[in-house]
Amino acid sequence: MSLLLTRLFFLITLSVASTLVQAATDVHHYVVDIQILEPERQVEYCPTLLKMILNASKAPNEVIDFNYNDRRFSQARWFAEVQRNTSNNVIWTVTTKEREELLRPIRIPVFKGLLGQRILVIRKEDQAKFSKVKTLQDLTAFRAGQGIHWPDTDIMIANGLPVTVGAGAENLYKMLKVKRFDYFPRGILELMPEAEHIKENYVTAEEDLLLSYPSAMYFFVNKKNTELAERIEKGWAVILKNGEFDKFFYSHPRVVEAIEELKKHKRRIIKLENPYLPAETPLDHPEYWLDVSKY
Repeated sequence: MSLLLTRLFFLITLSVASTLVQAATDVHHYVVDIQILEPERQVEYCPTLLKMILNASKAPNEVIDFNYNDRRFSQARWFAEVQRNTSNNVIWTVTTKEREELLRPIRIPVFKGLLGQRILVIRKEDQAKFSKVKTLQDLTAFRAGQGIHWPDTDIMIANGLPVTVGAGAENLYKMLKVKRFDYFPRGILELMPEAEHIKENYVTAEEDLLLSYPSAMYFFVNKKNTELAERIEKGWAVILKNGEFDKFFYSHPRVVEAIEELKKHKRRIIKLENPYLPAETPLDHPEYWLDVSKY
């Protein structure tokens, strides 16, 4: 090889190497703080969906990273944290008028409204009593157990249903077992993650009834973080249009289990009003919601 060609080869190699180094240094890490503790829980539904959404709206040189919290906060504390901190904080929770006044919602329901479809968990020996319930008025003869500060608690009370409150699902299962109340309404998506609590307390999913009311879990961000809100909205639009969300939703184990539970028993649907649902809720977008009546 001539001296000229050798120099040319060297210069080309040097240029390529320089370009690769520059490309590597140009990678931008977009960091989002999320509301869970352990990194291994990244495989769970909401973190996985959020990562899909952000990846769908990222620039070619961006990498999406999650920053996990190292403290166990109550949901109320998390809400206050996101309200206070204008950085890239995301929380996912059921919407209410009050919550939408405090934070900016991304108004696409992450579970297609399934959290408003609630199966009653009861003591096994009480199935015959609940089989006689035909109407909302019939159900008022029984007392529900609900969590303090849960939006569903206010919905139950607004519909005239007697409620006993407790702190947290685990404690409420124990209260049901010792007859502090008669039934514990759980979102149909919550039965699978709580299967161990159900087994430990010798309770079971009631077979004849389904409480149904419009309810949406959204991703929320700080009201001032317009950039993050618009990124999430853009990413949502992409995965809704290309079918990636439906593919993820209908294949997720929690959703598969929930639909199987709906198919297992032909339940009577008792509809409740949700007076706390914001007027801006996109009920006129049927593609956002799962129609449980077809199961």
